[in-house]
Amino acid sequence: MAVRYVARMQFGPHEDSRTLRDQILDVCRKGKIDEVIFFAFAEEQNDGHDTLERIKSWMAAIRPWKRALEARGVEVSLNPWHSLLHCDRYRQLKADQRWQTMVDWRGKSATAVVCPLDPEWRAYYAEAMHLFAAERFRVLWVDDDIRYHNHEPLDWGGCWCPLHVAEFNRRAGVTASREEIIYHVLQPGPPHPWRFLWFNMWDELHTELLESWREIVETAGSRLGLMSSNPEVHAAEGRQWDRWWPAMAQRFPNVHRPHFWGYSEESPEILVYGISMMQENRMVQPQAVESVPEIENFPYGPWNKSFRQTTAQMALAQVFASDGLAISLYDFMGNLPSDEPERPKFLARVKPMLAWLGGQFTKSMRPVGVGTPWHPGMGRRVHVDEMNWRALEVNTRGWDQWLAPFGFAYSKAAQPRVNALAGMMAWTFTEEELRAWLAHGMLLDGPAAAVLIERGLGEFIGLNQPRFITQEEVLYSMEECFDAEFGLRPGAQMSLNADKPYKNRLLQAELRPGVRVISTLRGPTQNAVGHGAAVFENMLGGRICVMPWDATAGTNLCTQRQVQLDRVITWLNRGFATGSVKGGAWLVPQFFADGELWRGVVWNASPDACSGFSVSPPDGMGPITRAVLCTMEGRRIEAEVSSNAVSLPKRMHQWECVILNPSE
Repeated sequence: MAVRYVARMQFGPHEDSRTLRDQILDVCRKGKIDEVIFFAFAEEQNDGHDTLERIKSWMAAIRPWKRALEARGVEVSLNPWHSLLHCDRYRQLKADQRWQTMVDWRGKSATAVVCPLDPEWRAYYAEAMHLFAAERFRVLWVDDDIRYHNHEPLDWGGCWCPLHVAEFNRRAGVTASREEIIYHVLQPGPPHPWRFLWFNMWDELHTELLESWREIVETAGSRLGLMSSNPEVHAAEGRQWDRWWPAMAQRFPNVHRPHFWGYSEESPEILVYGISMMQENRMVQPQAVESVPEIENFPYGPWNKSFRQTTAQMALAQVFASDGLAISLYDFMGNLPSDEPERPKFLARVKPMLAWLGGQFTKSMRPVGVGTPWHPGMGRRVHVDEMNWRALEVNTRGWDQWLAPFGFAYSKAAQPRVNALAGMMAWTFTEEELRAWLAHGMLLDGPAAAVLIERGLGEFIGLNQPRFITQEEVLYSMEECFDAEFGLRPGAQMSLNADKPYKNRLLQAELRPGVRVISTLRGPTQNAVGHGAAVFENMLGGRICVMPWDATAGTNLCTQRQVQLDRVITWLNRGFATGSVKGGAWLVPQFFADGELWRGVVWNASPDACSGFSVSPPDGMGPITRAVLCTMEGRRIEAEVSSNAVSLPKRMHQWECVILNPSE
């Protein structure tokens, strides 16, 4: 039962060392902070790539704070804010930094973000690494600018500079231009071999660079840590995580600081995003990785993100059995911690609850629910139909944003009974994988169904000859349930109107014998204009449901749709439970199992408080025997449980959660 607080702070060389030393020690004592990550030349104190002399002054400034903290038993790490640099933000290379800057796929060059292949920059950064490593921090963090995407103002990112084009030509044995490479990598249909060559080149160049830094850092007795972004976007870089971990660490265990939540106060959707990101990160991390998720707060303070939502973010990280919480509560300008004394009080107040929460879960546990499968090779496999690098980012969170608010648990790993595919996901799995899922239960949106038909699997989903209609062609505005088994009632209607992007194009197809249509598309005057959702039992014994709309293009949540999906999933799973909760909007469940131990969590992401709910535990979990409410003030309150119904003695407010234990 432990939680490790890792505070992220920055104080520049211009600060008064003695005053800051006392303040940092005080805030660590009052906030029960276990480790401090000092940033260097980050955000407001960044003017591009610092000179080596300037880096030395940063290290000299940090040194007395480091020594004082270590003397008090607080560990210290360092996060140089840039390697390549995150983005230009009007910064320029300095006069003696004659480096190749990053170039995007359209040919635009950055002014300060550097190309990772430039040999002079590589030599400069190796010297910087020696300076950092000489200070013997516990962890020397590589920030997530060591990536190819998201380097503003570039379009998507880079690098497609002359150095990279020449390196590709050398490896491929061709003499292609940047434009020719882009054309082949993004050509319609099956991925061209050049996509794999380009991805492999990118990945190998980065891992070679990381290996050189690791040798410097580990030789000095420190560890190299990695901060990372959205795994789905890293997949559009071709990142091969199984190469990155050994590149980052040999003599010490890996350390990872994954992103999984927004930087500012967010709407309820952020909880679903966070659950998905934590699952995807867990899938690419070996179990032995020390995982310290980012608890971000930028641009700083409770006016930007409430303590309540910050606590929820920390609680979610604990549910995923994290090894620490990288908390960003203090700004990067060097303002005194004493300016806001409520922050360490807040951290101390919620730490016991977070420690208990972390003790309820283990790293060996895996999420259970409807499968919305993801894997890091999607960018390599997906088919694209537009010349845009963003088309290689496969959104697998479409069904997540429908299922979770409606009370259904989901897993980013394929599940044995029911899996859901949306958008371009269906291109990224093997035919063997797809046939295995089609033999059980599968939920598809219109685009995913069209892909399966194109892949020759239409006979297994009951559809032929797919086409998409738009409102410009057919004036649809609603979907009506007419099958009592699959709806709230015959006549229940759901919007497909102009302000809902998920309905921008709807699948229509030739229906094979045996298909059962369960809803119809209607126009503004109630005229029928096409078929809606359809269910089908195939020759493999599988049950399939196809929704005509695009689940990756946003949601339109309502009671009628919730009941429709509830009954569809029950039918797909042949009456077995995937794991769900009922009792109000935005009650979001999670269930975990490791073969023996089970745990459940129910979050209230709604501003409406909740006094109770009923649980349908996933098959194999057993009945719920204990429920504990974790409040965002740091309290733990036992609830009453009877026949899987939970009654709360105190109403559960937004961002709070209830931990569910079965009989053991």
